[in-house]
Amino acid sequence: MRRRAFRLVFLALAACGPASVPPPRPTETPQNAPENTAPPPWPFADTILPAPPAQGTPTEPGPRPGLPEGLVRAVETLFRSGLADPRGLPYHEAAITLTTQPEGPGETVATKAFVLPGPESGPRFGILWNGLVVPLVAVGPPADLRADIESLRASDKRICDQQLAHFPGMPCIRTRGPRPELQSHKLEQILPMQVAMLVQLGEDTLARTLWEIWIAGGDLETTPEISGRERDIFACLAEHFLHVLRDRGLWAHVRGDDALALANLRGLARLSPALSARAAALGAGEPTISILAEPPGPLLADQEKRAARPTPAPKGLPLPLPADPTARVAALVAALGEVREPAFGRSGAQTQVLADPILQALLAEGEAAVLPLAEALANDERYTRSIWYEAHGIVLLTVRDVAELALDTLAADLPLAPAPPDETKQQKAERFRKAAETFKSVPVDERWFRALADETAGPLRWVQAATRIVGPTDAPRRSPDASDFLALFLRVDGPLKPRFAGLSSRKNPSVTELLARRMKQLADMKGHGYLRASCEMGLLLALWDPKGATRALREGTEPLRKSFQEIKDPEGADELRQCLAVFYVARSASGDEKAFDEYASFIREIDPATVPPRSGTLLAPLALRPTRPSIVAAGRAMFATKTSPWVSRFRRGERDDLLDPSLLRIPGMRELVLPALEDRAAVGTIEIDEFGEAEWGLDGAREFDREHEQVDPRDPGAAPSNTKMPLRVCDRVASVLARRIGSAAPFQMYWVEPRRDDAIAAIRAFVVTKSESPRAP
Repeated sequence: MRRRAFRLVFLALAACGPASVPPPRPTETPQNAPENTAPPPWPFADTILPAPPAQGTPTEPGPRPGLPEGLVRAVETLFRSGLADPRGLPYHEAAITLTTQPEGPGETVATKAFVLPGPESGPRFGILWNGLVVPLVAVGPPADLRADIESLRASDKRICDQQLAHFPGMPCIRTRGPRPELQSHKLEQILPMQVAMLVQLGEDTLARTLWEIWIAGGDLETTPEISGRERDIFACLAEHFLHVLRDRGLWAHVRGDDALALANLRGLARLSPALSARAAALGAGEPTISILAEPPGPLLADQEKRAARPTPAPKGLPLPLPADPTARVAALVAALGEVREPAFGRSGAQTQVLADPILQALLAEGEAAVLPLAEALANDERYTRSIWYEAHGIVLLTVRDVAELALDTLAADLPLAPAPPDETKQQKAERFRKAAETFKSVPVDERWFRALADETAGPLRWVQAATRIVGPTDAPRRSPDASDFLALFLRVDGPLKPRFAGLSSRKNPSVTELLARRMKQLADMKGHGYLRASCEMGLLLALWDPKGATRALREGTEPLRKSFQEIKDPEGADELRQCLAVFYVARSASGDEKAFDEYASFIREIDPATVPPRSGTLLAPLALRPTRPSIVAAGRAMFATKTSPWVSRFRRGERDDLLDPSLLRIPGMRELVLPALEDRAAVGTIEIDEFGEAEWGLDGAREFDREHEQVDPRDPGAAPSNTKMPLRVCDRVASVLARRIGSAAPFQMYWVEPRRDDAIAAIRAFVVTKSESPRAP
C-alpha cells in the first residue's frame, strides 16, 4: 500500500486574540520616489485570495542599521511588486490544507500565519512564512513570533552540530534552492523568504540574525548573497517565492481545489513577467531572467476552462452511470480529467494509474471503449489530476496519457498494424481505430489464429499471436521472460491449459504446425532478437502440445545452441542463454529426458565471467534432475573442483544466485556453502547510523553495491545506533540463504555478532539436514 496514513491535525483553536507582532511603522513618501507612482494592482485580484490591508503601502524610508542595503532594497521591491504584506496582521497558530501525498484530497496540518481580517463565521485567510496568502481551515490562539524564531535558530544549530559530528571541518550546509510549499509554509529550516518577511515587519535584529546564519552555509566564495548586491538577493527571493507559488498551484490542482489552483496560476502569470523584468533591470543574467519569467503554461488554460464550465465536473467516478453502454462510455471518457491515481517509478510505471476507479470502469467496458479512447488520444489535451513521480521529477498526466495507457491494455486482444518510426499520438489513435473497426465482428481466438497463419505478418505479430493463443487467461500483458516460462513448466497444479484450447481442432494447418514452422523461420533469420523469439516460440509450442512438440523441439535445439555461440552482444547472449536453459526443461516436459544430458554439456561450456548476477534461471535445470549421471558430473566439474571459475566466483561473493536452496542437492554445492558458513574472515563493514539505518558492503564496494535496511527498534538482538561491526563471509552467505529459505532460521545483518552466530548455526543445520523442492527463481 503506497498511501501513508492520513494525518489529521485536531486543533483546539480559540478565537483570534491580540496581535503578537508590531503594527506597521508610520510611513511617508520617500523623497526620491518617482512622482505619481501607484502601487501595482493586487496580483491575485479576481480570485478567492484577498489583498492584505497594508498591501501597496510604502515602507518607512531611511537607513536600516545592521542590514545589507541590497537586502533592504530587494525586499522593498519584492513587496512593491505584489508579495503579500504581513504588516499590521496578528500572528496566530492556524491550520491549513496541504497535499502531502498525491492520492488524497489533502491533509489538515498545523502552521503559523499572519491572519487577515475577516468574519468569525466566514472563510479566513492568512499569510504564511513563504509569502503565500492561503485559506485557513481554523485560526487558533496568538503565537509568539520571537520565540518561534529562537526555536528555529536552535533547531538549525542542532542540525549543524549533527553534521559537524559526521563531517568534521566542513561548513554547515543549508538549503540554497527553493523549497516546495510542504517544507516552506512553516519554520522548519532557515530560508531567505523568512528574512524578507522579518525585514518587512521591521524586525531588523531577527532578520539580520537569520540572514547571517543562512548566508554562512556552504562555500562562501560561491555565495553571491554575501556581497549584499540587490540584484542577486532580489533574484534569489523572487525565485523562492515563484517556486512555491507554482508548487501550490500544482498541488491544489491535484487535490481538486480548483479555486485555489486558479488563483495561484493567475497570480503566477501576472507576477512572473514583472519580477523577471525587474531582475533584468538590475542586471541579472539571462538564465535567471528566464527562470523568473517561466509562465504557468497549459495548466492555467486547463484551470480557466474548468472555471468556465456552467457546473463543476463531479470529482471521481461520475455516479450513477448511464445504463446505455454508449452513453456510459462517453460519460467515463468525459470524466478522465478527474483521474487522480498517481504513479511512482521509471518508464512503464505509469500503468499504476490504471487502478483509478474511472479507468477501471472504462477497462471493464472492453473494446466498446476503444474508439472513444482513440478519439481522446488524438485530441483531448485536458489535464488529469494524476501525477507521475519519475526519475527527473513530477509529470502531470494528461487525458491523452491515460487514454493511451487504457488503449494499450484494451489492445491485448486487438491485433494492431506495426507502429511507424517516431509515431505520433494521432497516428497511434488511427491504428487503434482501424483495428477496432476491422476486428469488431471477429472472435478473439480467430483473430490470433489468422495472425499466426499470416505469412506476411512478420516476427513481432507471430510471437504476439502465439503468446495470446497459448498464454493462460491470467497471463501478464507484458511479454514473458525465461523465468515466466520456467514457472509454467514447474506448475504444481498440473499442465497449463492454453487460453484458446478450442483452436486445437483446427487442421491444415494446425496451431502445432504453425508454431513449429514459425520457430524454424525465426531461427533462420539470425540476429539475437530473432533467435530469442525462435526459442520462445519453441517454449510456447511445448506448452500448447507437449506430445506433438517433441521432434520439433529436438531438431530446433542445435541451431539455437550453435547460433548462441556466435552472438557478440553480451545482453543478447544472456537472454538467449537463459531461454535455452528453459528450452531443455520444455523438451523434458515433452517426454525427452535426454534433454538434460544436452543441458549438462551446455552448462559446462558456459564461462561464468560472461553471466551477470541473478541469472538463476540458467542454473535451475541442475536442481530438476540432481541424481542424473550427466548432471552429477556437471555439478562436480562446476562446484567440486578448486580451480573451477564457478568456485572462484562463489568465494569472491559475486554469485548470490548460486545460493539458491534448490541447488544445495547438486554435488559440490554443500561443500562450498558449509565452509562459507563457518568463515569468520572480515570482508567489509556493517554500520548502523544514529537514525537506525544499517548499511553494509564489501571493502571497496561502490555506493550502489552497498545494501541498506532499517533496524527494528523492538528487536532485542539489534546493535545500538552509531555501531560499526565487521562484515564476515558467513554473514553474507547466511543473509542470502535466510531470505531464500522460508523455513530456515531468520537472520538480520544488524544483529550483534553473538545473535548472528546463533542464527548462522541454525542455517548451517538446515543446509546439512534439509533441502528445498525445485522452484522457479
